[in-house]
Amino acid sequence: MKNQLNTLLSLLFFAGTSFAQVDFDQYSTLVAKGKIPEDFTKLTYNKLKDDLKEGRSELRKSQEKVFFEGTNYAIDEILHSGLVVYGDEITNYITEIADKLLKNDYKLRTKLRFYTLKSNSSSAFSTDQGIVFVTTGLIAQLSSEAQLAFVLAHEISHYTEKHVVASYEWRVKNSNDSRIERLSQYSKDKEFDADALGIKMYHEAGYSDEEIFTAFDVLMYSYLPFDEIELPKTYYNSKQFFIPTSLFPDKKFEIRAIEDYDDENSSHPNIKKRKENAEEVVRKYSNWGKQKQFLGDTRFKTIRNIARFETVRSDVIDANFGDALYSIFILEKEFPKSIYLSRMKAQTWMNLMLYKAENMSSKTIDKSNELEGESAAMHFFLRKLNKEALLTLSLREVYNIKKKYPNDEEINTIYNKLVKDLYNTNKFKIENYSKKTFSEAAEDFILAKSEPNKEVPAETETKKGSKYDRIKNKKNLDNAENFDSTKFYLYGISDIISDSNFLSLNDKYKAIASEKEKEKARYDALSKKEKKAFDKQKEAEDNYHGISEYIVVEPMVQSYKKGRVNNVKSEKLEARFSEAIEYSAEKAGVTVHAIDSRTLEKKGTQGFNERSILISLLNQLSQENKLDVFPVDYQLLKTIQENYGTSKVLFSLVQHEYDAEIEAGAIVGSVILIPILFVYIPVGILSGNNTELSILVLDLEKGTVDTGVNYYFKDAPKKIQLGAHMYDIFRKMGTSSK
Repeated sequence: MKNQLNTLLSLLFFAGTSFAQVDFDQYSTLVAKGKIPEDFTKLTYNKLKDDLKEGRSELRKSQEKVFFEGTNYAIDEILHSGLVVYGDEITNYITEIADKLLKNDYKLRTKLRFYTLKSNSSSAFSTDQGIVFVTTGLIAQLSSEAQLAFVLAHEISHYTEKHVVASYEWRVKNSNDSRIERLSQYSKDKEFDADALGIKMYHEAGYSDEEIFTAFDVLMYSYLPFDEIELPKTYYNSKQFFIPTSLFPDKKFEIRAIEDYDDENSSHPNIKKRKENAEEVVRKYSNWGKQKQFLGDTRFKTIRNIARFETVRSDVIDANFGDALYSIFILEKEFPKSIYLSRMKAQTWMNLMLYKAENMSSKTIDKSNELEGESAAMHFFLRKLNKEALLTLSLREVYNIKKKYPNDEEINTIYNKLVKDLYNTNKFKIENYSKKTFSEAAEDFILAKSEPNKEVPAETETKKGSKYDRIKNKKNLDNAENFDSTKFYLYGISDIISDSNFLSLNDKYKAIASEKEKEKARYDALSKKEKKAFDKQKEAEDNYHGISEYIVVEPMVQSYKKGRVNNVKSEKLEARFSEAIEYSAEKAGVTVHAIDSRTLEKKGTQGFNERSILISLLNQLSQENKLDVFPVDYQLLKTIQENYGTSKVLFSLVQHEYDAEIEAGAIVGSVILIPILFVYIPVGILSGNNTELSILVLDLEKGTVDTGVNYYFKDAPKKIQLGAHMYDIFRKMGTSSK
């Protein structure tokens, strides 16, 4: 009986601590799993009502509404940002650690909910409503489970001590634009209190006291990449491509973070003060545990690797391409066969090429005065490359990836798009490139100089021919005498420019460009009257897209009064606008698939994930909306397209402002004729309403913006007006002849 009991206990322990292995070679971004929590389905103004009923004794009645409205809408902004997941591997891991910390306080445990936030900001924060967010950026930086346990104990202590409420006035005076940081700001004394109480909870759970101080180190250096590994100066060199070491820094860049930094204007005390405070608290307790990984070292490393893979995705979305390439360099050491990392690398070079072609790559790479640590070499190198060199290296890298995975649809799509975009730049011309590699050209050059009378290969020199042949020969890099080491990149794609597939693609895009030039010539030859008629017909054709089915993502609605957002009014207006979209679509003969707050309870986790992926796409495109960047979640977007049977996604924004200025007694009326009666409305009220409706349609198949429409009207955003404008939009998109 005793043996059977021990076996049962062992099985239960194994069941509680085992986890599904993650295939990092075939990795896909974190998505929510399981039943969707009420936090995501309950309308914000209903949460606000419940909080107002409960009240907070610490606040005056006049403060309660402002406080509850501010916190609830800020929290829901995060919950519906497309960055939050629940029921996933990381969230489950966080939850199990919280279970251990609160094993003796079941009541408190039931009040708390934990979610993962896919952000490279290294942060964790709790809310007055009992939600604790932990970012993937923080998880990626950790070196033990115990460090995360201390961070969680700290945040739980903020909640138990009601620091959110107590610090309300302080946070208002010290507001921050970041919604993540805005919810995690406390006065310094509250931080010391949370550290002390967190240490007590952490000690009772049996963790090692040493990891408290390494956790502080993690926080201090968390602005750096998740590891410090030297980037070799030969990293991008191969048989085909040579890069001079002079393009890499000849010095190490100092890591400037110090423990005793000036914290006068910071929400948190500096690390030195926190460590000193923690040392005093730690000495109060005896019998410290030695455990760093209750849930196992293997599981911790798996969870951390998930977070590290997510940092790459976040960097691609945020156009932090230097950071993305450095993180991929680190991760490929452990996961050299990961097709996910290869896809992310191909995407990064594809998008970086677009930014460089438009002279905007400086936005995606750190400046010299920002460089610190080992990652500095990557940023330094990317900045040193001129436009032609970077475009060429982008082609080289993506071509190599395509060669490694010749049958991968996503990689092939990236490659084809890159070739097309390269052709459209004025800095990439095939005829400028040598058919020799750098080493071959260098050897021929040395041979020609050392043995001037020695015959060189026929293709490299033309001694006969016309004057014009000889002029061209002087520019031909295949001529040994014309070797130019400063233009190393022109010798880097000799195999590519002889590849039949590449040449076929190039000819295709050359023919398209040629046809466009012919069309322009025909247009220029038209008379003024003919051009006007042509433009009118072209506008009608451009407005007609033949779309009869849309995926409609939850509208973004902001209602202002005297420059301030009215959150409750905005949320209710959002519901009316969603109904107006569906009603007008039905009248226009259009099918819409709504993915919004109203449908989340019905659609559940699948709908939540679809909405998050679509919002991530919008966030990526919004980094620089004039660029045709490659969508980071290509595979998942294709699945959404297949699920709904359409590639068209409609995003919408309504901004309404009411700022009527009516002086007392100045009731000069304007008459609006309504059936049965006349209504007199002050002119000031009529002119006080300003509404702007913006519509954006994305094509998932092409990964591009299909069309954009803006309406501006001086009316209140009533359901009937919004519906009328949406009906007009659906008709203009060519969906109905009604």
